[in-house]
Amino acid sequence: MNEMIDLKQRIDLLRYNKQLLFRWIRRIQVGNPIDTFFRENRLEHAALYYWNEMSELLYYELKKAGICVAGVIDERKDLKLPLPVYSKAEELPDVDAIVICTALDSAKIEEELRKQKNCLIFTLDDLL
Repeated sequence: MNEMIDLKQRIDLLRYNKQLLFRWIRRIQVGNPIDTFFRENRLEHAALYYWNEMSELLYYELKKAGICVAGVIDERKDLKLPLPVYSKAEELPDVDAIVICTALDSAKIEEELRKQKNCLIFTLDDLL
């Protein structure tokens, strides 16, 4: 039974990511890339919460646009990334925004991060 729940959760997550990618590509096609939001709100330094395929895409898009990604907040310390990796228990970098790049428990994650950082915190879904 647990395997069925896990499989259903993975399928739901894949569907969710497909919808995000569609919206992301659509923004690019109509000339409104993600970095527009960062520029309009003067967000020059960001951190990403959780490393996955979506956060990797966001990292490279922000980097290409000249927006500094100061690190990734992720409990998996063994990740080999081109960025520093912080756990929630550590002192987090000074940033203008944190983008939560997972759909799982994002409201709870946002609440926890707000206790630690006084910056704009939003999900990738919010951004798109």
